[in-house]
Amino acid sequence: MKLFFKETLLILLGLPLLICGCGQNHPPPIPPPKKVAAGPVAYHDASLSAGITYRWGHKSVERLTILDTIGHGCAFLDYDGDGKLDILLVGNDHCLLYRNKGDGTFEDVTDKAFPNAPRQPTLLGCSVADYDNDGRPDIYVSGYGRTILYHNEGNGTFGDVTSGSGLEARGRDDWTTSSAWADVDGDGKLEMYVCRYVLFNSSSSQLCSMLGLDGSQVITACSPLTYTSEKGSLYRNLGNGHFKDITQESGMSDAHGNALACMFCDFNDDGKPELYIANDQKPGDLYLSQGKGKYVNRAIESGVAYDAHGLIQSGMGIDWGDYNGDGRFDLLVADFASQPKSLYQYDGDGRFTQVSYPSGLGGATIKALAFGAAFVDVDNSGWPSIMLTNGHVQSEIEKLDSEQTYAQSLQLLLNKGGHFTDVSANCGEVFNRKIVGRGIAIGDYDGDGRMDMLIVDDEGVPLLLHNDSAPSYHWLTLKCENKRFGSPAVGARVKITAGKLKYIAEVRSSGSYLSSNSPDLHFGLGENTKIDSIQVIWPDGRKNHYSSVPVDQSYHLWPDAAALTN
Repeated sequence: MKLFFKETLLILLGLPLLICGCGQNHPPPIPPPKKVAAGPVAYHDASLSAGITYRWGHKSVERLTILDTIGHGCAFLDYDGDGKLDILLVGNDHCLLYRNKGDGTFEDVTDKAFPNAPRQPTLLGCSVADYDNDGRPDIYVSGYGRTILYHNEGNGTFGDVTSGSGLEARGRDDWTTSSAWADVDGDGKLEMYVCRYVLFNSSSSQLCSMLGLDGSQVITACSPLTYTSEKGSLYRNLGNGHFKDITQESGMSDAHGNALACMFCDFNDDGKPELYIANDQKPGDLYLSQGKGKYVNRAIESGVAYDAHGLIQSGMGIDWGDYNGDGRFDLLVADFASQPKSLYQYDGDGRFTQVSYPSGLGGATIKALAFGAAFVDVDNSGWPSIMLTNGHVQSEIEKLDSEQTYAQSLQLLLNKGGHFTDVSANCGEVFNRKIVGRGIAIGDYDGDGRMDMLIVDDEGVPLLLHNDSAPSYHWLTLKCENKRFGSPAVGARVKITAGKLKYIAEVRSSGSYLSSNSPDLHFGLGENTKIDSIQVIWPDGRKNHYSSVPVDQSYHLWPDAAALTN
């Protein structure tokens, strides 16, 4: 990344300062395209009217460390099985749960859901999965020196079952970030990969110094390269609430470290979950499944280790989705300021092509520092757009770089036939605000067939973005379950044909940057008034086929179901 800092860096505590993404001289960036009208796409922040009142933030934004500005996550989940998406927020020292009342408002049920939970810093991220196959979503919470495994008791409460589970923090300075679940060995139980960031403790540099624009010393957060890298872990689900670290035997011990995000996806259609890991100032990792829980890293050979300039990126939030309608999963990776955000198009045979600039993404996003990155079909056109939550990691950045701010605006890039255009300014007042954007979760919380978003402002209240777009296109939502009205069938893939368009989606138990999306599969169908065919490939290899399916509805389905059920 080409930084705009003009002065020599000065270091506190005698350690060299490497600001995130520094030491790279990129070619001059392509100017971002002019913003154009988005047509009917519109969102508003419904958090206040919905009753979501929690606030993140610091008493002062001066002298914030790398841990202070790492951010927090959120999730959409149906914790009580009533068919409505509830909201989970990861606060600094405790989790908050809001029950969806079904009328556009939410009830704070935190005290009941997490009885007697200690309020201890520092919690960061979450992932949601039914790890014990009892039909109820459980929660894993990551953090600094603290992790929590919450078991859904089925009575509106969650029990802390971390102790003895094998998922405890490895020590007081164990820094876990994002996490994701998948059945990596085919035994019907979900394993979990947990990212780790850097070794940060009382012996580490807490803050670093550099010359500001006016020649004064500015104290600010240090770069991740100031610290020793930490590596993530793959945990095998042994059943009965117990997990075993199998990182070494699985082949994942050669990860580069500094990991901020991860997501499983069977992008090569071999029936086994692959894993991408986004690393901060380290090459990305792409683990290909060899079967029976064994993996090999093929990021460099596949073309997803580096950015559009062939350089190391500051990998943050990620997502998998089919941006160009070819029936294959492509990879999206968020990145630092003055670096193009990455879009890797899957070409088959294990190879990806970097299409950041040809797709329009690179030029439109190069100035912002993006954390959350998600594919979301905002207008049900059938072409997934890209949503980015932006915000700098240095709270004092405005004293160092005249083109950067700590708080930044959200970005929505509308997908028109495989090409992206920044339409943020025309999608509602909320896109004109500046926030310290971090986690993002996607889901349709009011069941109107339009995708909503939940966003973390790490110096403010959550944003609950309700989709107000004109309902001019058709849609379909599928709830793929292991058995009738059971838990989400993580890893199930759905392929749809409607007219000339092809769609593909996969049930997952994670999301972009410290967060977890709704597991329901949503398809925008454009002007298609019926679906010609649906093929469901279940994690165990079984297949279901359906044809002539009516649109604008939500269906349940499970292996061997003869018909879709509303």
